Amino acid sequence: MGNLITMPKACISCQAYKHIGKAEDKHCPHIDRYGQQQTKTRYGQCQVHKTQVFITELCNQYQQEPFIEVVDADNRPEAKQPRQERLLF
Repeated sequence: MGNLITMPKACISCQAYKHIGKAEDKHCPHIDRYGQQQTKTRYGQCQVHKTQVFITELCNQYQQEPFIEVVDADNRPEAKQPRQERLLF
């Protein structure tokens, strides 16, 4: 497992995530190299829920990308767009 890429367990490492760009985000977790809080977070399309999601979101349909190692991460306080979680797997 030493050659695996480590990523947070969130949309960014999910098989259903397709990248689009960056968007304003009041909960942006990123700090630049000068220690300044960033205001934009990468986002994409969730192929399962058919909604736009920030890379830092996590839902109950998460499907880990192969060949990566995930680490637990705190979920966001708000999703980019509302979605209905699936109750059955």
